[in-house]
Amino acid sequence: MTQDQLAELSRFLYSPTTLLLYLTAAFVYLYALTTTVGRQEERERGRRARRIGGVLAVLGVTAHVAHELARGFAQDRLPLGNMFEVTSLMALVGVVSGLYVLQFVRRRPELNGFVLLGGSLVLGMAMLMYAEPGPLMPILDTWWRPFHVSLLVAAMGIFAAAFVFNGLYLLRDTAERAVAASHEGRSRGSTVGAAHLGDLERTGPSTDGDDDEVERAHAAAYREALRAGIPRVKLAVGVFLGTSLVSWVWLVTDDTVAGGVGRFLAVNLTMVAAALLAAWFTPFLPSTATLDGLAHRTITFAFVLWTVGVIAGAMWAEVSWGRFWGWDPKETGSFLTWVAYAGYLHARATHGVRGRNAAWIGIGAFIVLMGTYLIANYVVVGLHSYAEL
Repeated sequence: MTQDQLAELSRFLYSPTTLLLYLTAAFVYLYALTTTVGRQEERERGRRARRIGGVLAVLGVTAHVAHELARGFAQDRLPLGNMFEVTSLMALVGVVSGLYVLQFVRRRPELNGFVLLGGSLVLGMAMLMYAEPGPLMPILDTWWRPFHVSLLVAAMGIFAAAFVFNGLYLLRDTAERAVAASHEGRSRGSTVGAAHLGDLERTGPSTDGDDDEVERAHAAAYREALRAGIPRVKLAVGVFLGTSLVSWVWLVTDDTVAGGVGRFLAVNLTMVAAALLAAWFTPFLPSTATLDGLAHRTITFAFVLWTVGVIAGAMWAEVSWGRFWGWDPKETGSFLTWVAYAGYLHARATHGVRGRNAAWIGIGAFIVLMGTYLIANYVVVGLHSYAEL
């Protein structure tokens, strides 16, 4: 195949192929999640749906990897030279690492749909940065590039998965607090480790049909109470404003005002829709303790990768520019990101910060990360400005 044909193939593999496979797998997994509290036949349908979701997820990852290979061959280099390529690889790493942890490490495959949904959102964001395959700038053509960039991209993808877990934690905790507050004698403190809907499931067949129906009615009422405990308007406004802390970049960098507003609203409203969708599935989530632990472990691993990647970047800077550190905007941003996640880990280790406070710190650190990624590339001019090309 010619390079032009490979470039066209890579575009097709990316969108619509990978994007549709990720989204379809996500919704199949989310359907399976709703069957975990149903009757035996419903749970069996859920297990079949989960297997179908697994096949679709594997096909999606395969198509994504094929896209990366095709794009690399189309330009005779690793696809790590511009914002589109880095964001695409960030989505791939986030999906693969998230699915691996949930499927094989933590044994929580019911959450795979949220990881795939998050990966789809990152894929969509990458489409806003699309650039045709092309050669590298000479300064980037060094063996330090794949080492440094691969570490940081891997860390970003895993941080993105942790962001999903922190967001799910806050939804579940908010819902449980609202239900607890509506009943006298319930604790208003942290709900880390609190009972969750899975605890209401029966472990065997009922011997009394009436009791079984009553239990199902109570479980259904509890699910509705959890959903009602999440203020939809407050959630939508909060997500919109939180996303705006980073998405304003599109307003000031697009060629036209209409184009900038369109991208800004597309990013923000998509995030709001994803948050509202996740809120509907809140009653089927595992315990807050499980979600808190998932976020902590993924951030810990990603932090190690980020630290080594920043050190590798300093070594590359010494080779390219004759100094290890010069407070370039992206260097400064990467340091601030390191400080933000170091603060998260420090708070957990030394002050026993858990639950909501830890989740908010983790989400704040991810906003710092995305601010570094977008603002230092598109808005603030520095030595790293070539990364947007």
